Amino acid sequence: MIPIRIHETEREGFEDPVVELWRDDEFVGMVFHDGEVVVVQIYPTDDGDVHDLDLDDLVRALELARAIVDPEFLAEDVAEGWEETHPAVVELLAEFDPLAAYRSDDGEGYFTGDVAGSFVARCRELGIAVVEMDGLEIDAGEIRAVPDLTLDLGGLDVDHDTLVRRSTATAAERLAAWPPEAFVAFVVRGPDGEDVVA
Repeated sequence: MIPIRIHETEREGFEDPVVELWRDDEFVGMVFHDGEVVVVQIYPTDDGDVHDLDLDDLVRALELARAIVDPEFLAEDVAEGWEETHPAVVELLAEFDPLAAYRSDDGEGYFTGDVAGSFVARCRELGIAVVEMDGLEIDAGEIRAVPDLTLDLGGLDVDHDTLVRRSTATAAERLAAWPPEAFVAFVVRGPDGEDVVA
């Protein structure tokens, strides 16, 4: 089933951000805060049919969308692990979590090469450093590290802004040289210095 991806945007008539739900190029619905509650609107398919959605994928997307549109959600201690995380990292994870091609049992995401490139570019925009990056191959559900496809910049003794610039530039350069069929896993560092597995 095609995974749901989310996209934060501004819409006319809405004071606060709206999160759109998409499957490829088909609009599924949107999530917004109406001042009292978080509202989910699901629309019919382009041909007027119903959307068949994977329940786990939908729940994950809705939780991430709520973390964006509800300013009190993280403070409510509803989503374990999110309330301690820097808002820029929450935004990054909310945007890319639905785009992971695979997830390990402990939640680590593995991204295709094209998504990984977008991930690195978004890290630079949000002021997040890429401190670790590993290339992997997945065969019949078995995950294996690919020799020589690794990057570790967490030990650089520089200020955070410099780390962001250097790490994202180096990560983008390495990705361009990696095999396109490799999957990529990341560890990022937010402006608060916390390392987070993406």
